[in-house]
Amino acid sequence: MKYNAIDELGEIRRRRGIAYYHQLYALLLTALGNGLIAPGSALPSETQLMERFQVSRNTVRRAFARLEQEKRIIRRRGSGTYARSIPKARISATAVAETLQENDAPGPRMSNRLLRVHAATTPEFIRRRDPAFGERCLLVQRCRSFESVPFLFSTSYVPEPFASRLSRKQLARQAVLSALAAAGIVPKTAEQTTTALAADAFTARHLGVEVASAVLCIHRLIRDAESRSIEHQSLVFHPERCQLHELIAIEHSNKGLRCSDTQSRQPPAWL
Repeated sequence: MKYNAIDELGEIRRRRGIAYYHQLYALLLTALGNGLIAPGSALPSETQLMERFQVSRNTVRRAFARLEQEKRIIRRRGSGTYARSIPKARISATAVAETLQENDAPGPRMSNRLLRVHAATTPEFIRRRDPAFGERCLLVQRCRSFESVPFLFSTSYVPEPFASRLSRKQLARQAVLSALAAAGIVPKTAEQTTTALAADAFTARHLGVEVASAVLCIHRLIRDAESRSIEHQSLVFHPERCQLHELIAIEHSNKGLRCSDTQSRQPPAWL
């Protein structure tokens, strides 16, 4: 990387609520990952980064320290800081996606850990989506791992009238949808929204990511044959361990080109 192109690193946002060192770390990590800073090449010096981003030397050193701890860079006294080859991930997003598609039940490479089951107030964003969901619900949170490496943090909200048919013991061995179906509450349809959000402290701890780091989130509102909401799922994925694959058809019309999803390989609903 030539450092007359240092502006390509991006910007640190003031008053964002995220520490400057973490923002700088994220910018450098992205540059290392996308090849803007190639393996073996030198990173900007501490002084260059201080001047470019108007931050303290301690901020730069904290960002470098984390990159060094993660084996993304190597620091050579009297020479500078250099990019290392990207370390090979213990598991790949492709391996996770392929295993999820193989069957409808966790196999030997998959494991579930139930974290929380308790009564809660229904979040406002769910009430806005479906006012009939009710003010109270059952909250169920679990973490899913592939070969002991966490990749999914899920939160389920079940309306109070249906929650009374579920037990903690049952939820420890079954997904919420399966437990509901066993209780005679059969899911029929689901509305799904895919978005990105900032990981909160609880989610970050179990997924192994930094607080406020960007993660992929799938929201599903699931209904039965009578169109009653029976569960809201929020599925949060580790950004390096999730892969959504789609085949897109490009259609021609008098209004121009239109893209439509013809086939998707996404994490199945039983997660």
